[in-house]
Amino acid sequence: MRLVWFAPFLLVFVVAINAVNIWTFPSRAVAACPADTLLVMGAAQYNGTPSPAFQRRLDKAFELYQAGCAPSVVVSGGKQEGDRTSEGQSGVAYLADLGVPSSALHAETRSATSFENLNMSLPFIQNTQLVIVTDDMHAYRTWWLSRHLQLDASLAPVHTQSAKRRYAFRELVILTAYEVGIIR
Repeated sequence: MRLVWFAPFLLVFVVAINAVNIWTFPSRAVAACPADTLLVMGAAQYNGTPSPAFQRRLDKAFELYQAGCAPSVVVSGGKQEGDRTSEGQSGVAYLADLGVPSSALHAETRSATSFENLNMSLPFIQNTQLVIVTDDMHAYRTWWLSRHLQLDASLAPVHTQSAKRRYAFRELVILTAYEVGIIR
């Protein structure tokens, strides 16, 4: 019976810790270069053109690639209903246009969630040291999921341009749902 009374306090504690980590993790995250692979988490694209958020992630991956951080780049992300191309294909095309050789690029094209971005990219990243590129407010959840999948990963967060509090709140809700088993 005491456990029933304790559960809400435990949940509040977990939510508070998650909130602090979501907000502060990006300032502590350091891309562990050199690595074997850069993984760009998917974001919206419009008929093959990356959204501004996706473009920021891709530009960060290009910067890391150019600096010699990793010889391989995986771009992860499927497509929404009605899309002609996937996020993975759109991102690979964008990086190829910047000059990354096709031999260094791989597209994961079926995922729809962050967990799926990581899980469905496993064929491209298994047994490698990984640097994951994503938004700053998404970095802690991505790191948490990568640990769940036992990946050797560090994060390279990209600064979110606007709506940071709303983004952080969304991340808090989703991360807590993962932790309590509501979603996978």
